[in-house]
Amino acid sequence: MNKIFAIVLVFSIVGLFFAYHFWQLKRQVNRLQSTVRESEKTIAALTDIAEKNCAHRMVFLHHSVGEGILEEGNLRDSLRQVGVAVKGMTYGDSIGQYTDMCNWLPKFQIDMKGILQFQNHPDVYYADGRTNDIVMFKSCYPNSNIDADDSGPGDPSSTKRTMANYQAVFAGLAGEIQKYPSTLFIYMTIPPLVPLETTPENAGRASAFNSWLKDEFLTAYYKESRLHNFVIFDLFDVLADQNNVLKAKYRNDNPRDSHPNALGNREAARRFMEFYRPVWTAWHSRTGASSGK
Repeated sequence: MNKIFAIVLVFSIVGLFFAYHFWQLKRQVNRLQSTVRESEKTIAALTDIAEKNCAHRMVFLHHSVGEGILEEGNLRDSLRQVGVAVKGMTYGDSIGQYTDMCNWLPKFQIDMKGILQFQNHPDVYYADGRTNDIVMFKSCYPNSNIDADDSGPGDPSSTKRTMANYQAVFAGLAGEIQKYPSTLFIYMTIPPLVPLETTPENAGRASAFNSWLKDEFLTAYYKESRLHNFVIFDLFDVLADQNNVLKAKYRNDNPRDSHPNALGNREAARRFMEFYRPVWTAWHSRTGASSGK
């Protein structure tokens, strides 16, 4: 009987121990969740304050490289200084969660209302009729690993990374972008990979695709739509070397990490601002929009 009592007592003590620590852990989780909610409210409030001092609103659909350019590269602050408030639609947002090339056409076909009304991360939307003036979008670097050319018409919904499929994506996007002539769309090309994450042939296709976009697709879009609401910022060209891989000076210590380092993010942001200013001046001259600061 004493042994049974001792065993029951031990298990009771152990149970109470784990119950107490579970309760403590639950309290910590609740505090963290409360802190996150308060932080999100603070960010939203700060964004609203920033917007009041800006003439224009940009939504940027991106993942980690875009975040590096916005924050470490200071692109967010640089755009704010010229009157543009930027909000990132990214991981954790229902629309921004996926940004592979095969995701763009259905996203623009189905979710454009949400993109235009996006206010803050995560999943906060304008409810007062406001919309974003500028839509910028970018796929992440794995999409630069284009492993085939393909022949015949491509499939814009295919997950296979081929030249034909990528071209089909933009053929479809052209029709969608034309529906919003008063919105400026900026496509930021896919950043390059480090050498260990691609092949010379695949990296060459990535460069060739970007050249096709700028030299053929964009010219055809302007001619056929008679609109100038779509422009391309060639991030790949800014970051890539003569072998179409991430420049050595922009790499991190990990040879398989294709995220640009701080120097690369700052250079990307600087070059984007050089690109953006004349683009906005030209857009303003056509639409009569306020040019900001």
